[in-house]
Amino acid sequence: MRILASFLLTVSLCCAATQGTVVDPSGRPVRGARVECAGESVTTDEEGRFSVAAGRCSATVTAAGFSTARIELNGGEARVELALAPLSERVVVSATRHQTTVEEAGVSATVYTKQDLELRQAPNLADVLRDTPGLSIARYGRPGSLTQIFARGGQRTGTLVMVDGVPVNDPGGEINLAGFSTNGLERVEVVRGPESALFGAEASSGVIQLFTVRGNAEDRLPRGSVTYERGSFQTDRIGANVAGGSGALLDYALSAEQFHTVGEYQNDYFRNTTGTANVGLRLGASSQVRGIFRAFDSMLGAPNQVGYGIQDLDANEATRDYVAAVRLDDVRGRNYVQRLSFGYHRSWDLFTDSKMDGPFEIAALVRDGDRRVYLERLLTSVPQTIPAGTRLETRSVTLYAFDPFLSLTSRKNVDYQGTLTHSGGAAVFGYEFERQRGDLTGTDIARDNHGFFLHEQRAIAGRLFLSGGMRMEHNSAFGNKLTPRGAASLRVAPSTFVRLSAGLGITEPSLLQNYARDPFFVGNRDLRPEKTTSYEAGIVREWFGRRLRTEAAAFHNSFRDLIVFVFLPFPEPSTWQNVETSRARGLEFNGQARIAAGLIASGNFTRMWSRITRSSSPNSLFTGVGQELPRRPGNSGAASLAYVKGRFSAQAGAQLVGERQDTDGGPGFGVTRNPGYQNVYAGASVRISRYLSPFVRVNNLLDQRYQEVLGYPAQSRAINGGVKLQW
Repeated sequence: MRILASFLLTVSLCCAATQGTVVDPSGRPVRGARVECAGESVTTDEEGRFSVAAGRCSATVTAAGFSTARIELNGGEARVELALAPLSERVVVSATRHQTTVEEAGVSATVYTKQDLELRQAPNLADVLRDTPGLSIARYGRPGSLTQIFARGGQRTGTLVMVDGVPVNDPGGEINLAGFSTNGLERVEVVRGPESALFGAEASSGVIQLFTVRGNAEDRLPRGSVTYERGSFQTDRIGANVAGGSGALLDYALSAEQFHTVGEYQNDYFRNTTGTANVGLRLGASSQVRGIFRAFDSMLGAPNQVGYGIQDLDANEATRDYVAAVRLDDVRGRNYVQRLSFGYHRSWDLFTDSKMDGPFEIAALVRDGDRRVYLERLLTSVPQTIPAGTRLETRSVTLYAFDPFLSLTSRKNVDYQGTLTHSGGAAVFGYEFERQRGDLTGTDIARDNHGFFLHEQRAIAGRLFLSGGMRMEHNSAFGNKLTPRGAASLRVAPSTFVRLSAGLGITEPSLLQNYARDPFFVGNRDLRPEKTTSYEAGIVREWFGRRLRTEAAAFHNSFRDLIVFVFLPFPEPSTWQNVETSRARGLEFNGQARIAAGLIASGNFTRMWSRITRSSSPNSLFTGVGQELPRRPGNSGAASLAYVKGRFSAQAGAQLVGERQDTDGGPGFGVTRNPGYQNVYAGASVRISRYLSPFVRVNNLLDQRYQEVLGYPAQSRAINGGVKLQW
């Protein structure tokens, strides 16, 4: 009987569900804390309560603003007290494919939590990323226009963007951030530096991963919100979110948003509709399946270089972008977790310009510098005298009609990942297969990619943290490529880390560059992937009882085998070749300080030196040897001040961008330099009741006239206000 009683007691402890409460150091409940236990993931409700099916497990509890807690749950009632996090402690997944702190991963990373996104109030993801050190954002005009990203001097195709692990770049790395909304996002991780060792081609300069919102299975009564705002340029934005669950089996989170603006000029409208769904179903005590879907549908007018007096009244672009994934997580024992996922991404983009516009008679005064050409000012009429040190340039520009241009690409992938935790670290390994397709010049093109990866992370004596791995990539176009990466982070003092890292990144050719078949140009099957070799050193320190956090990093990136379009002598059709090389060296500084209760100041500065070292047009003033890399400023930075206390929250900040290399394109004045600018923004919100929160935000507060790309002026001052209703 005694043995039987002992056995029954053991069974009850192992199988009974565990419930508990998560509280802060003062004993107040923490809502939205994530509890992960035996493959199950739940979030706490308003009272800080949670329930997991497992009776015994090693649980991880995370919440924004608190240190990560790891505890043993043994069934029954549990109480978890979270300590306030130091400013440096942020958990990141994209650096190692496994949850770890930024310091232990040995990388340069920035994490934006849901609270950060709500405080910033930016509808578009690109406007949030502008505050990230080492990133350069270039938008061709107002909201909705083509938006490109450059990480640490890398190519615009060198940053991999993922939604819950699914790549959303076109094959070859092209990405347009214009349609990516912040609605429905739980967090955004930005890792600077090559991550091809984990994620393969297109992660040669960095990784940006978007995590969608999850519901709480314990919220049987759904929680939700509705938001509406109205502002300058007849801008409207309406959004809705709902999340909940049905006990321990099902959780769901659904969101939708539509943004619309008439714009500042003729044919400058932009409409974008975004929808997100994240649904999880628990299959047993140790496994669950999760489905994710996110899509946007946008339409915009393309008025061309209105900053130069060129106006296209009918050009427009329609984009439909879909990403879907199904993921199975399974826990095998206390130390092994495996994941099988299926991902799909499809991008459909149609550009139409059916009417001729012009001719436009334009003129400008330009000034020559040391292998640089500056725009002095645009002219409405030709002056009788030309100021000293300048020269007059006149042009007649006609915008001709052309046939609609359709770009259709898709990516299907199957990914298996195993994570084996052990004393002092974790080993992550797996295999990924991807099928890439595209409709190019009337031909359906496809290629396959196989990737095998292995990454090990180990802590030694709690002071030295080592991580490293490699990936073998086999592509049906370029063959085999091995991409290694390694990092070491040393805790030299209780609040000081020093890190070193090195890695190799690759970017595969696009489908067009490989397979195009046109009377005037053809693809090149012999193209090699572009390569990035990167070295980095950094130091992180906290001061004054962890009220101030500072970080400094130095990096050196070398870019080889860059692919450019080369014009060949007639009758040879032109094609793409691996001919260019360049480099970028830089210093990044960023800091964050808790000035007072609820008041946090943040700032960063990047100084970068970039050079083209080999070029297909070596004497060009724009892309010649010795010139800076286009649209990567030598000096850039950001600063902000945030206040959150009680019912009130506010944030004000500025983005500072220095002079950079550029080209004026169509008009052909020969201008190669774009002046620096600053963009000041501010926003505030107050919760006047449990359900109602009005808010206001201002973009380009100083109403500065600037162009991120020459000829395409950014939006002038815009004021928007609205209200959020939540339950």
